[in-house]
This record gives sequence, C-alpha cells and structure tokens, in this order.
Amino acid sequence: MEEERLQRLQNSAAEGNVDTLFSILAEDPNVLELINRIPFVTTPLHTAASCGKVHFSREIVNLKPSFASKRDRLGRSPLHLALEGKKLQQRRSPRDLDLEENYQEIVTWLIHYDRELVLVTAKGWVTPLHYAAEIDDESSLADFLYVCPSSIRKATVKWENAVHVALKNGSLRAFKVLIGWLRRFDREPILYSEDEDGNNALHTAISENQPEAVKLLIKYMEVNRKNGRGLTALDIFYDRQGSLNPEVGEILRGAKAKRASQLHPQHKPPKSLADYFRSDLSFMESILKRLGLGDQSIKTIPFKVRNVMLVVVVLITTATYETALSPPGELYRGVSNGVGNLQPANNSTAISNTATTTIFPKGPPKLVDSIIMLRSYVQLIFSVLNFFAFFTSLCSLSILITGLPFSSIISASMCLMVCSFYFAAMEILFYQEFTNAEYTFLMFLLAISALAAYCIPVLMKGQEDELTIQGWQRKLSLGSFKVQTTKI
Repeated sequence: MEEERLQRLQNSAAEGNVDTLFSILAEDPNVLELINRIPFVTTPLHTAASCGKVHFSREIVNLKPSFASKRDRLGRSPLHLALEGKKLQQRRSPRDLDLEENYQEIVTWLIHYDRELVLVTAKGWVTPLHYAAEIDDESSLADFLYVCPSSIRKATVKWENAVHVALKNGSLRAFKVLIGWLRRFDREPILYSEDEDGNNALHTAISENQPEAVKLLIKYMEVNRKNGRGLTALDIFYDRQGSLNPEVGEILRGAKAKRASQLHPQHKPPKSLADYFRSDLSFMESILKRLGLGDQSIKTIPFKVRNVMLVVVVLITTATYETALSPPGELYRGVSNGVGNLQPANNSTAISNTATTTIFPKGPPKLVDSIIMLRSYVQLIFSVLNFFAFFTSLCSLSILITGLPFSSIISASMCLMVCSFYFAAMEILFYQEFTNAEYTFLMFLLAISALAAYCIPVLMKGQEDELTIQGWQRKLSLGSFKVQTTKI
C-alpha cells in the first residue's frame, strides 16, 4: 500500500497533477516525511523538475522545502535535473519551446528561492555552475554567477573550475560569459587555477584547440607561465602541433610566447608550498613582518572583531584630526612681515604713522592667525607625533576596509580629504611659526607618513594576489576543500 502511494506520488509529479498530490497527502500526511528520511532519494521534486512541471515544483517546495537541496542516488539535485531536461529539450527536433521555457523557469525560480542550491555537488563534485558551463547554457550560467558569486571557486573532483569545464567541452559562449564576469569583478587570478594535470586556463585552451579562447586569455594571463609538467603554452602547442589549429601558434608567437628552454633564468616555474616556506623573505614580506602584519590576513578576522577595531580606529583618526586643526595653545592675531616674525595687530596703525619705513621682504604686511606655544621645537614635536598618530590610524582604517564593498572609493576619499584639509590646515596654522628648514622637515615627514599609510594596504593585497596567482593557494582558495565542505 505504501509503495503504491509513493508510485502514485511520482506519477503525479511527472504529470504535474497538483490535485492528486493533495489527495495523496489527505490519505497519508506523513508520505513526504517518509521520503525525506532517506538520505539519497529521487523526490517528487526531482521528477517534476526533470519533466518541466513548474506549478507542481513550486507546490512541493512549499510543502517540503528540504526537497530543494535533496540529492538522488547520483548526487543530483532538482536543479541539476532541470538543467539536464533543458539540454535534452534543446537537442530534440522539433523543439518544444514552451517546455524549454518551463525548464528555464524552474531553474530561475529555484536559485532565487535558495541561492545556495548553486553550490550543491553531484557525482564528481559537479555543481550546477559546472554543468551549465559543460552544456553551454550561457543564460543559466550568468544567473548562477549573479545570485551566487562564490560558486566560481568550486572545483570538481579533477580540480576543474567552470572555466576548465567550458574549455574542455567547447562551450565558447559559456566561456565568454565567464571571462566577462571575471573581468568585471576582478577575479582574473582564478584563470591561473590548475586542474589535476597542472594546466591553467590558457594551457587548457591550447590543448583543446580553442584559438578564439586563446586570443582572449593572452590579454589577461602571463603567456610564458609553466604548467605542472614544466611546459609553457608554446611547448604544449609544438608537442601537439599536428592536431592543433595553426592559428593557435600564430597567436602565441604574436604574444611573444617562448618555449621553456628559451626562458631567462628569472622565469622560474611556480614554487611549491614547501619551497615557498624554505625561501628567504622578500622585501615586501620583511616590511609587513616588521609591522606585525606578516601572518595576518584581513579575511581571517571575524566581522565582529573587525567592527570593534573600526570603531577604535575611527575614534583615533577623529581625535588626531581635530587636534591638528585645534592644537594646544591660544590663537594670536598679528601682522606678518613675511619672514616668520609677527608684530601685534594693534601696532599696525602706529607703523604706518611713523616716519620709519618697515621693509617686508615677502610682500606687504598682513593680518594672520598664529598658534602661541612655549617654544617652536615643542610645537614641532607635537605636530610630528600627531601626524604619525593620524596616518597610522588611516593606515589601519585602510587595512580594515580592504575587501569590503567600495573600499577603493573610500580609500580615495580619505586621500583627497588628507590633501585638501589636513595639508591645507598645516600650511595655514604653522607656516608662520616655523623656519623654512623646520617647515620643510615637517612637510617631508607628513608626505612620508601619508605614503606609508597607503602603501602598506597595497603591499598586503599585492602579497595575497601573488600567492594566489602563483598557485600556492590553489587548493586552499580556488576550489578549496574548505569551500567544498561548506554546509549547504
């Protein structure tokens, strides 16, 4: 009786009969729960998705949301089956366009219902993104990247990302969508991700005889990088020259590609992680280490901790900025003679009424505001320490916002703020108080501090990008075990 009810349920899913579904639930309210208890099973949602039944799919998800991420005995989710049904429908002759639209509607509805469904892996760790790249389904591929950008980091059991899959299956339209997305969202380092044979995207495009893909890739990739077997792109072409399009070789030679034997000694293959640890610290790494940033990555700091740090840094930045505009001491108004000497403002009339003519080397006298402090060197020490505190806090702020949305715009805004307000404030308040040598020294320290504040975050990002491109983090960030074991 129970098996018969389950079969009726599957038949209603294949037909898209919602009324039969609810009549079966009236007979046995636990029927869906019995299916859900089985770890790997073909649910009614799998059947409805593979048959393009839109309304039934929505109804069953409404009744049992967990079915959306359930996997059958091959690890396929309903989203996988909807893509497969769409592919089969496109290959049929004549094509049923209405049914094809139904499959697309199911795909679109599922990923907007739960974007994490794009991360569900089937047999071979194939995600819906990989499958869309394989079947050259550019519309679904674009939707997956839009709703779930992290899916690009997932790799198959053969360490193939979506770019590898598209190239190996000749899916040129899907490949162009991937390239466009990587360019727009600054993810080009993913092109250097290597499959199990050590081939990045360019090596794969050559091996698969894809001249148009090669032409696109050499714009964004280093053409002479070696693969896991120590072969450059040109080596791969000559090894398989008889079976490859001659246009591939022309493109490579036009991009000044070389064979491994022709490379200068400094063109070394990427180091292994062990070689990297054995090597000496680079200049960039030495600087970061001395600043206590050698083993830190902003991405590893929890957001709660980062928020607390941001509050503290903003308070320090505000305090030091306000102190620079209103330093200790009292404001004094006097007449400047243009060489750093001030005379009381109330003597200006007396000066003009006397027979003695006062000579001003830098122009006529003018009223200026000045800060009176104990001695000039005290003011200099105060200003230097305040400058360092201000720019150190700015550096910390730039580091903390690295990787956040609009971080580049915020950093640019801070730079403009410093140039327009802070430098101008120092010019107005302290130019008359210091000698030329003291003022030059102060502005030199100000410029060095500003440069350091903006260079340190750039150095940190550069080091992380270099590690990624070199492939040291290939299996830790580009399709990593950490990402692949994320709970769906």
